[in-house]
Amino acid sequence: MIDAGVPVDVRNPRQDTLLIVAAYAEHLETVADLIARSADLDAVNANGQTAVSCAVFRRNETLLRMLLDAGADQDAGGHSAKQIADQFGLGDMRAVLDSY
Repeated sequence: MIDAGVPVDVRNPRQDTLLIVAAYAEHLETVADLIARSADLDAVNANGQTAVSCAVFRRNETLLRMLLDAGADQDAGGHSAKQIADQFGLGDMRAVLDSY
């Protein structure tokens, strides 16, 4: 779709970008492709969520590291990735965030 002209940061009615949707769905290859296409790493949807917060919530360390290595801001959004890790007791995800 992007090759056909759809903007890389197109949003759905909930203000999710393709990157947020791909991160929540844990589609690593799609996330990697969107990063390579300069998708907005810190886009925030209507619920204050970012791709990083989705990776934390889904407990996907590979995806989380991919986003952070690309320069995503773990403090972006209505609830930071650290706040989500703490809220849901995701110590393993909090440890990854603290290492960046």
